[in-house]
Amino acid sequence: MALPVYAEVDLLPDAPDEVELLEDEPGTASGENTTPPEQNAATPEPEQSAEPEQPAPTETPEPTAEPAPTPEPAATATATPVPTVTPTATPEPTEQPQKMYAAKSVDNVQAVSEGGNTETHTLYFAVPSNWSNYTKVKIHAIIGQSPQDRKYYLDMQEADITEDGRKIYSAVLNKAKHYPNNGLGGLEFCGYAEDSPTDDNPTYKVTIVQVDNNNSLPWMSFNPTDGSYIGGDYYDGKNGNGNQGNSWDRTKWTDYTVSHKHFANKTMAFENKTSEPLTNVQAWFYEPDKEGTLIQVDEQPISLNDIQPGSTATFKIPNDYCSFVRFTAGDDNTEISKYYNFYNEEVTGENQKRFQYSEGQCYCYMYNDIEDATWGRPGTTRIYYDATFSKMALNGDTDDFSIPKANNNKETIYYRIKGDGVESESGTLVKDGTNENLYYIDIPQGYRSIIFSGDAINGDKETKGNGVSTEWLPIPTDDKNCFYADTNDDAVYKNDTRDGYWAPKGTLRDAETWKNPDTKVVDIAAAEFTEKPNTKYVTSTLYDYYTDYELNGKNRKNYDNDNAVNQRHWVPFRQFDQAISDYYQSYVDKNTEKPIIYPIYTGHFQPSDWDPKFADIASTLNLYGWSSYNIFIAANNSNYDIGGNANGKKNAYAFQGIVADKRDSDGDIVMNGTTLKEPHFNEEFLTSKNSKNAKLGEVYHNVEFPFTQKEVFVESDQKGKGVKYWWFDSSKTSLYLRKDTNSDQLYLGNDSTGETTAEYLSEASHNVDSASDPNKVSTPYGFFPFNETTTSKSAVRYNYGYGAKLEIPFTLTSTGTVKDDYNNEIPIRFYFSGDDDVWVFIDNQLVLDIGGAHAKVSGVLEFDQRDNKKNTVTSYVSRVKNSKTGNYGAENCDEHNYTTATSITYLGTTEKYYKNASVSIPNLSTGKHTLTMYYMERGMWESNMAVAFNFPDNNELQVQKEVDLTNVTDDDFKNCFKNQKIFNFTIQNQATHYGEKEAAKPNPSDTEVVDLTAKENKIEPATPGKKDDYIFELVKNPWPDSKPDSGQDPGQNPGQNTEKVLHWYARYTDTEPVSKWRYKRRGILTLNAPINIKDNMRFLTFQVYVDPGDSGGDLSLNNLYLELLDEKEVQKGSLGTTGINGATYGSVELVTGTWVTVKLDLHKMKEQDGFSGNVKTIRVGDNYSRNIYFRNFTFIPKAVPSTMTGFTTDQKEIPDYGSAKTGQLQNAENAQYTSTMDNETQLVDKDGRFVLEAGETVTFSDQFRRGSYISLNEELNKNLYDTKWTVCENGQAVTSMKGDSESVTVTDTNKSLDKQEGSSPNDGRTEKIRPNDDQTGNSYTGNKPSADTIVFRSYKDPDETSSTLTKLKVKYVNTVKTGGLKIQKKAAAGEENTIKGTYTFKVTFNDVGGEGLEEKPIEKIVTINMSEAGDHTKTITGIPVGTRYTIEEVKTSDDSRLQSVTVPDGNEAHVINNTMVEGVIVASENPSNPNDLKVTAIFTNTQRKLINIEFDKHWKDANNEDIVTTNQPDEIYIQLQRRLANSAEDAPWDVVDYPTSGSKYVTVHHTDNGWLYPFNNLDQYPVGGSAANNYIYRIVEGTVDEAGNFTAADGTITIKGNTYVVTAEATANSETNSETNSAGSSTDNTATGTTDGTITGGSGKIELTNTLQNPKFALDIIKKDAEKGENGKDVPLSDVEFKLEKLVETTEGEPQVDTTYKFDNENTGSITATTKGDGKITNVFANLEPGTYRLTETKAHPGYNLLAQPIVIEFTQGGKCSIDGQVITDKDKFTQSGNTYTMNLTVLNRKTPELPHTGADAPSLWLLIGMPLAVAGLLIFTFRYNRKGGRRH
Repeated sequence: MALPVYAEVDLLPDAPDEVELLEDEPGTASGENTTPPEQNAATPEPEQSAEPEQPAPTETPEPTAEPAPTPEPAATATATPVPTVTPTATPEPTEQPQKMYAAKSVDNVQAVSEGGNTETHTLYFAVPSNWSNYTKVKIHAIIGQSPQDRKYYLDMQEADITEDGRKIYSAVLNKAKHYPNNGLGGLEFCGYAEDSPTDDNPTYKVTIVQVDNNNSLPWMSFNPTDGSYIGGDYYDGKNGNGNQGNSWDRTKWTDYTVSHKHFANKTMAFENKTSEPLTNVQAWFYEPDKEGTLIQVDEQPISLNDIQPGSTATFKIPNDYCSFVRFTAGDDNTEISKYYNFYNEEVTGENQKRFQYSEGQCYCYMYNDIEDATWGRPGTTRIYYDATFSKMALNGDTDDFSIPKANNNKETIYYRIKGDGVESESGTLVKDGTNENLYYIDIPQGYRSIIFSGDAINGDKETKGNGVSTEWLPIPTDDKNCFYADTNDDAVYKNDTRDGYWAPKGTLRDAETWKNPDTKVVDIAAAEFTEKPNTKYVTSTLYDYYTDYELNGKNRKNYDNDNAVNQRHWVPFRQFDQAISDYYQSYVDKNTEKPIIYPIYTGHFQPSDWDPKFADIASTLNLYGWSSYNIFIAANNSNYDIGGNANGKKNAYAFQGIVADKRDSDGDIVMNGTTLKEPHFNEEFLTSKNSKNAKLGEVYHNVEFPFTQKEVFVESDQKGKGVKYWWFDSSKTSLYLRKDTNSDQLYLGNDSTGETTAEYLSEASHNVDSASDPNKVSTPYGFFPFNETTTSKSAVRYNYGYGAKLEIPFTLTSTGTVKDDYNNEIPIRFYFSGDDDVWVFIDNQLVLDIGGAHAKVSGVLEFDQRDNKKNTVTSYVSRVKNSKTGNYGAENCDEHNYTTATSITYLGTTEKYYKNASVSIPNLSTGKHTLTMYYMERGMWESNMAVAFNFPDNNELQVQKEVDLTNVTDDDFKNCFKNQKIFNFTIQNQATHYGEKEAAKPNPSDTEVVDLTAKENKIEPATPGKKDDYIFELVKNPWPDSKPDSGQDPGQNPGQNTEKVLHWYARYTDTEPVSKWRYKRRGILTLNAPINIKDNMRFLTFQVYVDPGDSGGDLSLNNLYLELLDEKEVQKGSLGTTGINGATYGSVELVTGTWVTVKLDLHKMKEQDGFSGNVKTIRVGDNYSRNIYFRNFTFIPKAVPSTMTGFTTDQKEIPDYGSAKTGQLQNAENAQYTSTMDNETQLVDKDGRFVLEAGETVTFSDQFRRGSYISLNEELNKNLYDTKWTVCENGQAVTSMKGDSESVTVTDTNKSLDKQEGSSPNDGRTEKIRPNDDQTGNSYTGNKPSADTIVFRSYKDPDETSSTLTKLKVKYVNTVKTGGLKIQKKAAAGEENTIKGTYTFKVTFNDVGGEGLEEKPIEKIVTINMSEAGDHTKTITGIPVGTRYTIEEVKTSDDSRLQSVTVPDGNEAHVINNTMVEGVIVASENPSNPNDLKVTAIFTNTQRKLINIEFDKHWKDANNEDIVTTNQPDEIYIQLQRRLANSAEDAPWDVVDYPTSGSKYVTVHHTDNGWLYPFNNLDQYPVGGSAANNYIYRIVEGTVDEAGNFTAADGTITIKGNTYVVTAEATANSETNSETNSAGSSTDNTATGTTDGTITGGSGKIELTNTLQNPKFALDIIKKDAEKGENGKDVPLSDVEFKLEKLVETTEGEPQVDTTYKFDNENTGSITATTKGDGKITNVFANLEPGTYRLTETKAHPGYNLLAQPIVIEFTQGGKCSIDGQVITDKDKFTQSGNTYTMNLTVLNRKTPELPHTGADAPSLWLLIGMPLAVAGLLIFTFRYNRKGGRRH
């Protein structure tokens, strides 16, 4: 079986991840001048480098291949299935492998990524037609405008062909190497015949700007925004020379355009790798238009027919412009591939990918699943070769033995494969398109072995030494499909083959894990760890940096022990240093204004003055910063300063300024002038995230570093005698990294058998120079923590690359001094002496800078706080060399130009210090701080460390909070748990020894309480004058209590309450959008005098009470807001629309029906710029409609820490918190503690409470007596967290405890206190009362409290035989519970084949964890592609339980519409407005598989026309005036109905279920947005119908009974006793009907809205108006004689009695008296009244409801007769009146006032016999009595219409 030649992939150079990668980034090719100049940022003209020129050989590239002839046009190919794969035999590879086409990126510039890709620019050149016999093309260029600037030649590669058949060549220019100043000073395109002797004698030349011009060169910029822009990236040689004198003609340049016919008629294939047949497989080709939209090339796809499992079908690429292909299968054309760009161009679509087509090599789509598909060659197995380590050349050290050969610039890796029964074949690997260091080969079946090589392999037994090839390797059959080749060391130096290991592609490079799991790179001895007495263990972190040898998984103890002086031994960290260089360059490219000022590396970088100089190999490493030779050498070599001055070698001088003087927010050191973390101490960089994708070292945490006590600073006059220091000196003590055999605790130790580890030396730590000479060192023994098993005095086997970080918490005495034996005040000190870099920080401030690669340099910190030195530390450095660059670095400082700053005697030797500085540290004198020392050995020449300090010591209890976010998968949610003071703890203490000692208390006068009753204060709502809508006022407390903090007088009964509180109320909710109307809702409290909170205040507390009767539910931190304003109304707190969440001190449960205390941390309240700190105004409010009461606004000051006067505190001087007297646990009120998150000392409150945040550790120093009981409890949120606690001693978890003790009784010595569930630790120990214990004034009886407690004593040594200090830590780990949601997209019924688009959803999360942890809502975008196979769902997992969310569809790609939204049963969610889902995250039912979720919401789309109808409601009174909102109801019920437009007028209306199926009505509530309610996504016409017969929609209002049944109102509706007339009106939106036909056009049917409230044919708005029609009536009567009296005056008749009754209809036909009708509280059924002296009855027959009444005269005036019959009066709901059936129309006699109508009835009588009643048939009615025509009585009715306040209907 023959194997075809594998083509070399020669990608178009500017494809982003296919760029020409230069080994020596920011680099040079080996064929160029290797000395880059120093760059001048201010001008494109580069300066000359301080480094001497390094001549290098000129590269001689191999000739390029002739292009293949342009193929003839061919018809669209028809695919034919091929059942098997047969490899095709081809000859051995030639020197001219096939060229691959590649793509041009959009902007032609690629920025450096994490992977280290360099920024590049590509130039294209079409050769002139007269270039007849050329064989290669090169660029000749100059990087600057001076003739002395560097010039170079660069090969161009064949890229394309012009339309007239001329070749187009391209070249990738690397910015750092070819155009460091973003352009060129000269440019020529050179063509060479085969016999051209040298580069500078081309056969042909096209000149743009002459390179060798002796005059000043013009500048051609590659930046299109520059005025000197070159004009494009493509030059056509047919235009001849492109210069105009000394300039160039930019009009001849254009932008290169890719030709997408390059692969026309080439073969593609499809391989079915599934186990099932694929039917109707089709290939679709596309070409993007100018907007990037993919346009199908042919009307019909290419049919591949059915493809059986394991079979392959081939077809031809269309003979047309096309660059994308995709595949479908099945009758419904289900998509089974992405859209693939086969030119390897940039893609932007969500469903697009790219690859590089290669004929015969990478041409077949191998399908297993849409997410499991690759392009390659069918019937093969793909394996990979990772060249990350093997590609480095060794120019200047050895010959080029790299794989691929770095010097030939072709990136070619050769292979040969062999097997049983198959013919062995050779070829070259293909470069993978996803990784610049990755190559692959597709191997047919039958081959068993492979060899990789930098040179061609022609025989089955052939290998190549010096690392040029590997051994013959078995071809893997498992998932370990990638060979990770070793570095050069040591194969290239020993004539061996290159080793490596197989592992899955893409895994982190880690030879120790994959290659030699039984061989450890570093030996760590296992030995029992026993704490030594009188030893202080400092927690430290060690960083080990791997050499190239160690990166191969090898241990340095096995390294060649030749100790020769050469580059191999001096620069053994080449891969590590290159990764650091890439790390620097990546940052600089992203932050162009922030260069790395002093880049540092690991190794010995020999100056060019001595051999072997580093310059010899600099071009192969190409380290960032090498171009600035003097700076590079000064920072990385001890001999020179930045000016290039040695002055007798400056090896014992510090180099200052490498790192910034502040650490970043993560507490990491950063490179000066940048935000970039220093790489040597960046764990992420070291262990994973670097350009090598390799584990470049190891980090060892929690290493116990022992310090012993010694008097190290005693002057000759004995000053300082008696002052002991914690001390370590590597010249006196050898320490090695070890692991405890019992607990895996890491520590530094040795084999000392004495009481301490001090002054024990081992030969494994003997110092040597770089040639292993032990006699040429400053001290005989050094610090080598990784060298315990290394050969002594062998420099090549020593570990010279490591770092250490020591963290020392400390406090100072009040003066910062201690007294010696002679009562001298001696400053507290920290001392270091050694090499190399040392940086010391206090908190995050740099205080001691001893950076640089140097010999022994000393530094001292003195903490004397006397003489105006409070809160300052003074630093001294022995010598400093010049590192001054602009604003960075330091000037030379030694005995030659400075006087001695101070002298210190260390171990009898006087040391002089010439550099000193004072640094201010806040609260240094009083607070607790952390000193962090960073130490690094990187110089390959001895190692020294001496450290001493005498900080006071304390007993310590620490409480640490960690939040395990393993289950939280998204960074946005992880960030919600940062900077959140939400974990509440309580702590109680019981002192078991000594008497009472009160804790220091804060000064009460420093607390500021806001007096709400002060007359000068102003209290008002933001919207005054609308008390029914907005209230903010001072009221008597309606919810009194008698708690001490309630503000009520002690002992006062609630009934005696006189307390005043603030009452806030807003009538409506303000949530859509959130807080839109906040400006109207605020309650504003303006203080008479401002309160200064900036200088001394730390907290604000207040209490809130929520009326439990409100419907708004419990308060939420997100919705409650409190704002502080200064005199200029600059705001602090609740900025924008945020609430108080994120600013609370501790988790606050805001519940109704009780006063809740809220404590805000003023430090966490965000403020606007310019906030003065003087609070003048307090504003409060909430987003919901609630009655909220506020009181007790109190500003609490910062704690004033107590100070120490000596090294330790006397136990009886430690507070007992009242427990000594009571003999019980007491709240540790006012116990002081410090925090890793806060520089200020804080206090436990009166409830024993303190609060932590994630990652925080608080320390109680000398706050609890030894032997006392401590009860510590976390208030758990069990819904959100699973919590475990661990008790640690000296950083180590307690898994057992000493039982035989004089101090404590232990019931279970094996009791573990590690990772226990619960909230309170309990160690089960009981403190004893020993005979000599001082129990005076203490009530402890020797019994353990019943609560969970620990005894504050050591567990290893409770009797304190080894130490007098107790240091315990309780660590709480809260694991966040999470859940998720699943969104499903469905097509409407019958539309499954048409809904095939991509649908975008926005998911918004708030109230994270149910605790409002987010700063602002978190939004996530989810897309679902309906053209893909599957259930069309997407999940979001890892969301904290309790988080609220909304889901809404925001975009579709196919113009479909959202038809419905549904929530399946069982979800904590509901649908809003048929467009959105709102819900709460619940815990996953299957935590082991978080993706195992039920569907949360289903969004169904349709192509049918959908419309939206908006509802609104208006309210009018009887005068047609707006009814004020307070007189409107809180809610109404409406129903959506529809029928077809062509229905009969009397056709019934159908109820539209909305918002969900089964919903027969909608309840609408009034909000700040009024009564608006949307009906969304309604069908415009029936399914299967059209706009020819639309639905008519209307909305009706109704009532709902107790059973939930809706009854539509018929014209009028009664709500809460008021009756309204309901009218409707509809208006259509100005939109066109967008019913889409097949051509995508739309009809022009316009929606119609009618005045009767219906909408047809589109969207619109329906408004219902309710007019109040519930009038009240009154009947006033005037009784008088028909005849005038004297002088023509009326004669009123008094004492006439009338009875009024209300009638009701009955089944008998005649109305009956309604005996149940209440006229008033005293009259039911009837009411009587008697006329007064004026003959009137008024205000008696009043407040009458509409209905029919009967008025009967029951008593006449003396001498007058009664009416014969009663009068029937009817009052109607519509405000009308009729008497005996006749409607009264005279508005002057029937009056209206507002909603009340009055009927004025005048009855005229004569003294005559009674006559029959004739009826009231006229406005004036006479009752005739007695004689004919005699008038017996007269009724006069008058009517008046009162127009005030109303209008006529």
